[in-house]
Amino acid sequence: MKSMLDKRIRITGSKRDIERAEDILSSLLTSELPEGDARLKIQKVIEEENLKASVLFNGNTVWDGRKIIRNLKQIIKAGVLYRKEKPRSVPIGSMLRMPTGGAPLLTKYFYGFLNLCCGSIAHYNIHGWIIEYPTVEDLRQFFIKNEFGKRVLDHIPAWQTDVKRIVEEIEKLLVPTRVQTSL
Repeated sequence: MKSMLDKRIRITGSKRDIERAEDILSSLLTSELPEGDARLKIQKVIEEENLKASVLFNGNTVWDGRKIIRNLKQIIKAGVLYRKEKPRSVPIGSMLRMPTGGAPLLTKYFYGFLNLCCGSIAHYNIHGWIIEYPTVEDLRQFFIKNEFGKRVLDHIPAWQTDVKRIVEEIEKLLVPTRVQTSL
């Protein structure tokens, strides 16, 4: 189900989740609020109110940083992006490999964030992404230099303030010695 709060905000999810999000967000936002400020306000509400509905601002997801950081901490603790065992793969053709063991520890939500916001291609699916970046060290190196040859934080446009905030938190966990930039 979909809902439009105003021309810039679209909410998707179950009817109950949409109604709850509309009730909370309708009193929060004004049309004069610049996108960067609005995205941070929406993100704060999503996290504090534990909203289940997806909120899009000008067609782009406003991300729940808590979900991503929680998943990242699980990955750091495990040392790999797969549960219990390192991913194994079998060749398919001459160039493609597919995983055959272990469930992903990387969530679909975090995977979506990585390939939509951080300068990564999808690598076919979540399993292909994990094959490319199977360990915490690989993930760390990705945030230092993404697939476009840039630091992930430098890849993000200025209007994506919610994404910048999350990437700064990720860098604090993955690359603690790196000098942090703020919004």
